[in-house]
Amino acid sequence: METPQETLIYWDKTRRPVNFLFILAAVAAVLGLMGLQSDKGPSLLILGLGVGAYCWLTNARTYLIYPEHLVIMFGSPRKRIIPFSQISHVEFLSLPTIGDRVRVRLENGRGIMLQAKDSETFHDRLDEALNNFHGPRPEYPLNNGGPGIEDAP
Repeated sequence: METPQETLIYWDKTRRPVNFLFILAAVAAVLGLMGLQSDKGPSLLILGLGVGAYCWLTNARTYLIYPEHLVIMFGSPRKRIIPFSQISHVEFLSLPTIGDRVRVRLENGRGIMLQAKDSETFHDRLDEALNNFHGPRPEYPLNNGGPGIEDAP
């Protein structure tokens, strides 16, 4: 029996397409391979492969918003699925030194920083999906400080 596939609301790639540390690890691995040929030992090769694997598995590649959860895609076998029931709210942070980011606050108080290419649109779509899932939440309004419903004539 087939399961119905959920519809994707929005997706965005990470702001940094290639991680500098991953490139550095690849260079170290290549130098380690060349060192193996000249009998210098496998230490540089192991270091390069280890750092490369760490970068591949810990740096986000794509963010997917579904009606009931947020998916963060990392390297090929790894993805993190965060149900909206575990998300308290999202915040848009515009920081002068590191740029725009979206912070996802979980119910347990922890936060996750996301670096989408279009952070503002990603924040708006994620906040809209959260409001559709949770219903109206007066403590985190969607209108961002505009006049409330009670202020309307």
